[in-house]
Amino acid sequence: EGWAASRSPPMLAFASSPLSFSAPALARPAAALRGAASMGLAPPVEKSQALPFAERPAKLDGTLVGDVGFDPLGLSNILPIEWMREAELKHGRVCMLAVVGYIVVDKGLRAPGAEKLVAATSSFTAHDAAVQSGHMWALLLACGLFEIVGAGAIASTLNGGDRKPGEFALTGGFDRDAAKLERFKLAEIKHSRLAMMAFSGLVTQDALSHGATGFPYF
Repeated sequence: EGWAASRSPPMLAFASSPLSFSAPALARPAAALRGAASMGLAPPVEKSQALPFAERPAKLDGTLVGDVGFDPLGLSNILPIEWMREAELKHGRVCMLAVVGYIVVDKGLRAPGAEKLVAATSSFTAHDAAVQSGHMWALLLACGLFEIVGAGAIASTLNGGDRKPGEFALTGGFDRDAAKLERFKLAEIKHSRLAMMAFSGLVTQDALSHGATGFPYF
């Protein structure tokens, strides 16, 4: 018994020694990367945040607000990243308005002067009704003016100017607080992406019944 007691501490120390040697194996990633570089080894490939099984696209380096490395088709290698962000914001803003507009029209709201002309029109049939009545020309004119005004700003961005994609100096005074402005920019791009998906689903669901179901479209 005395022999066992006298031999226990060395045995316990021997048994715990592998645990003591496991700490260096859990070195910090940054240190591991530096070690790999010093040994001439290629560093691990950085993965996309949105698609962890895929590599992060080279141009999606996190500079743009809301960039999570999502580019499964590799479009960032073909088109300017600034142009694609401009398009993403533009389509997202239009869809945010479109979702609201689609619903309120189906709930009975009409533009001033159009109450009698399109009183029985739903959002699903509004396009054909506007073409038939001629009101579509006014909409095309308004959209064309917006496109002409924005063309110069987009050209400035693509030519290396200081303007960031989607910015038109319409900050509402929130640019006084840089941190708050960044939060709003992140919220905008998230809502834009959600709205593009939501409007696609909304119109598809409404089209399945040819506009007969109405809000909430199921």
